[in-house]
Amino acid sequence: MILVTTPTGNTGSMILRKLVQQGQQVKIFLRDPQKISADILEKVEVTTGSLLNEDEFTDALKGCDTLYFCVPQSNTQKDVNAYYEDFAKVASRSIKNAGTNRVVYLSSGGKESNLQAGLVTALHRAEDIISQSGAAVRALRCPVFFETILYQMSSLKEKGVFSLPMDRNHKSPQIAIKDIASKAVEFLTDATWTGVQGFPVLGPEDLSYNEIARQMSELTGKNIRFLQVSKDQYIKTLLEQHHTSEAFAISLTEMLTAIDNGLYEIEQRAVVNSTPTTIREWMNENLVSKLK
Repeated sequence: MILVTTPTGNTGSMILRKLVQQGQQVKIFLRDPQKISADILEKVEVTTGSLLNEDEFTDALKGCDTLYFCVPQSNTQKDVNAYYEDFAKVASRSIKNAGTNRVVYLSSGGKESNLQAGLVTALHRAEDIISQSGAAVRALRCPVFFETILYQMSSLKEKGVFSLPMDRNHKSPQIAIKDIASKAVEFLTDATWTGVQGFPVLGPEDLSYNEIARQMSELTGKNIRFLQVSKDQYIKTLLEQHHTSEAFAISLTEMLTAIDNGLYEIEQRAVVNSTPTTIREWMNENLVSKLK
């Protein structure tokens, strides 16, 4: 049986649906089962509780050979590193307690870069803790998600602009969440792998934000521009418009700066870690209709 945490999250919900469609034996662990659609809920085993409660997490893992673990998304942390470490420590102890054999963990790329990368550094710290659990681990080392563009929908609609504190011409890997989910499901349903390994999942190609703006303009028939803003401007936007904590805003900005400084360039692209969905395909599926 496979235990899926964060089954209502962006990636977890896709993983859950794919597993159910395959007819896999699945258990979910969450606070509120009513957030799961009825057609999925009737096909899975449900356990309720908190990922920060070791006893509840251990009980949920009983009878499960494999775990999908993702630290729940938040933008209100007072200490970003401590937030990820706390979840990882409870998970690691629970995995040991339950004797779980395999863990697929949602991490981030660039672990060997030694760059200070804010949010990504926190994900890597959690990866190290999970890797000490005694289970075999596959840490999916992902780049920026295409879906982050959706957080700037209001600016795209009103001004035809999206912005980040990044070089508009710097190319780096980006990926669709559905492709991460597909790779996670491959590992979750394969009982043959052993050991602890980071696995890059890099999307189909490296992209600049100028290139993304150009393709967005072509698909929508509108003049879409990418605007490079200062770090201070970006932090101010996060605080005032998205109501994040200051710690999160600084951590996210540090992550974007590290990407510009080559964070993901440490990952070697190969056929096995290049996923299929292009930015153009993703925009047709998720963005174009919203902007027309």
